[in-house]
Amino acid sequence: MNTTNTQHFGFVAVLGAPNAGKSTLVNRLVGAKVSIVSPKVQTTRSRIRGIMVQGDTQIILVDTPGIFKPSRR
Repeated sequence: MNTTNTQHFGFVAVLGAPNAGKSTLVNRLVGAKVSIVSPKVQTTRSRIRGIMVQGDTQIILVDTPGIFKPSRR
């Protein structure tokens, strides 16, 4: 009898414009406050990771700072 325990995991990077709700989304999916939420732009300055667990599946969510258009070349 083969009793293998199947577990799955993956990474998801949350990208987008500054102040678009990326940190709020990560907090809601994880179910805990892992990232700071503020109306001020650039509150998240580095990558923040949170783990969402459903059954035997784990998803590592990576909250990133906002993507800016460069002011010069």
